[in-house]
Amino acid sequence: MTAPLPLPISPEQGPRRSSGIAGIVTAVVVVVLLAGALAWHLSGGRWQIISTPSMGTAAPVGAVVLTRPNAGIAVGDIITFQPPAPERPRSVTHRVVAVEPGPDGPGLRTQGDINGSVDPWVLHAPDLTGRVVLVLPGLGWFVRALPALLAGIVVLWWATRRFMPWLWAVPTRVLGLSILLAAVSLWLRPFVGTTTLATQADAGEARISMVSTGLLPTRVTADTGGTLDLVSGQTGLLTTPRSQESQGNLLTSGVHMPWWLWIVMTAFWLLPMVYGLVAARRHPLVGPADGADDRRRPPDPDTDPGPRDSGLRDPGPRDPGRRGPGGTSTFLGMALAVALTVSGDPTFAAFTARVTNTASTAGANPYFTCLGATAGLGSNYVAWPLDDQNVANLATARSLTGGTTGTYTGLLGFAAATSKPCPRDTPARAVNILGSALVLSHVATTNTTAIASTNVFSLVGWFRTSTVTGGRMIGWGSTRTGITNAGYDRHLYMTNSGQLTFGVYPNATKTITSPNAYNDDAWHLAVATLSPAGMVLYVDGVQVAADPTTTTAEGGTTRTGYWRVGYDNLSGWPNAPTTPAWSGSMYDAAVMTNALTPAQVAQLYRAGT
Repeated sequence: MTAPLPLPISPEQGPRRSSGIAGIVTAVVVVVLLAGALAWHLSGGRWQIISTPSMGTAAPVGAVVLTRPNAGIAVGDIITFQPPAPERPRSVTHRVVAVEPGPDGPGLRTQGDINGSVDPWVLHAPDLTGRVVLVLPGLGWFVRALPALLAGIVVLWWATRRFMPWLWAVPTRVLGLSILLAAVSLWLRPFVGTTTLATQADAGEARISMVSTGLLPTRVTADTGGTLDLVSGQTGLLTTPRSQESQGNLLTSGVHMPWWLWIVMTAFWLLPMVYGLVAARRHPLVGPADGADDRRRPPDPDTDPGPRDSGLRDPGPRDPGRRGPGGTSTFLGMALAVALTVSGDPTFAAFTARVTNTASTAGANPYFTCLGATAGLGSNYVAWPLDDQNVANLATARSLTGGTTGTYTGLLGFAAATSKPCPRDTPARAVNILGSALVLSHVATTNTTAIASTNVFSLVGWFRTSTVTGGRMIGWGSTRTGITNAGYDRHLYMTNSGQLTFGVYPNATKTITSPNAYNDDAWHLAVATLSPAGMVLYVDGVQVAADPTTTTAEGGTTRTGYWRVGYDNLSGWPNAPTTPAWSGSMYDAAVMTNALTPAQVAQLYRAGT
């Protein structure tokens, strides 16, 4: 007796049911998102898409920022507002940098993170949209693309269901999806983008400040040599030999991703093919071999209304009255896209371009890394980043500009710092100098040829310390190692109280001292200059002391010596510390051949903030 064959599976038990469940799940998700967006809006919340790059990595181009009403805004918060100036009636997202008292109540001053100047307005409560409580990088690109993607998908599915037999529907959808994704990407250009912020050039090289405005890690390459790697919102300085061509340097940008991100992006680009494979699995175009029993395969009510035949099948156009299971969810998806598009206004990071005239320079900071500023603001006697890799076996301090290197002396007195002051600089390292009365650690010029003395120079260094025994941080002397006795001045040292003193010796000690202490275990930038304008001391971009009557140092320009960081003689100097060996973290120490102006000192400080 022959056993009966299994009964065919009903449509309700097969793909039709799974498709219906998927449609229901999609509809539920869309309804929840719509409800959440409505509740957020009714409670005072707003959201905007960042359209310009001045907030840097804090809110890169294409990010969605969610804001809440204005309560509790403080310095350091990111806010969205309408500038009070009538000529700029647009939404702006910037950071609060100061709160100023005024007749109308406290006023807020704002600035973009990569802008070189504070915004020209003072904001009050009526100007504010709210405080940014959440930044969602990259989501804005998807929101902008969503209406076009959904409209294209709906038209593609409707046309292939209405006018095409199944034999051609799936290949047409695969091709259509590919074209749709490519067209939207070409329209929005979300993946790779860069903006040139400022350029500087001399006879030998060009320095180009740039910011990334795309989603993916990017490498910028100059035709004359040199590359710059950026991630979304990051700024950087590309240094390259100056082009001899009249059109200047040619820059090209391209994707520069790690391997795992290539895998993610490849999976995204293969989505149309994945759809084709899934569709082919569910709806084979080739029937069973002649004589085979096909009753075990569940019929497809959309594409297989009759018995299967062998070979290719072409059931003809679909019934125009038949509704697919995803109709409701598609409608809700379109509604969500419209709601998101209508309720999300663009907000500008209000990028301020660099403007130069005969009187002043304003706008964007031309330097966005400390090392870039140190290299670009003048030539250097020495320029040591102090970010050397193998802190456990230090030997040579690399030169930032390819000039004089340094030699680490007293290796037991160095360790890796736990932080560094300049978040955009790479690598993310600084050196901790562990100086004491017994450990006389320092970095001195490697070159055994002494450097001629000068009456025009700038001492530069980022530092962080909590020492109460002071020490000599940067200075000049007649010997490279050991204690200098014959001549030692042009130095910046810290007193036991944490104040900074800048001193020179034109036949007598001449010093200027900061009124405040800086041994607070925070990063600070110290700059000391000597020139015909006198002695000037700056801390964190602001002048704190000056002596316009002292314009020369020991030996004038007739002696030679060496520059050191971390230790040397301070005997006989006012308020000399307990030990001449300084203890603390140091980064980007340099001695420049020019006296920096107040504007240049401010640029140098902003490059690290």
